[in-house]
Amino acid sequence: METQTQIDKWGNSLALRIPQHISDRLGLKVNDTMICVVENSKLVLYPRSHSPEYSLDELLAGEIEDGGEEIS
Repeated sequence: METQTQIDKWGNSLALRIPQHISDRLGLKVNDTMICVVENSKLVLYPRSHSPEYSLDELLAGEIEDGGEEIS
């Protein structure tokens, strides 16, 4: 589906509005991060994949062995 949108000024940058039906289809929310790439003289936008969040305990699980040498 082709849709037209307008480029606006936002501070010293340009802003592109994403129509509601497109943001709904992509599951975009306010403050989501988008990756912007120029390919063959075209602007390509895609949502950055969300990395799962881990607690410190989850990140360190299995990394510290009892009786192991402590490292600063």
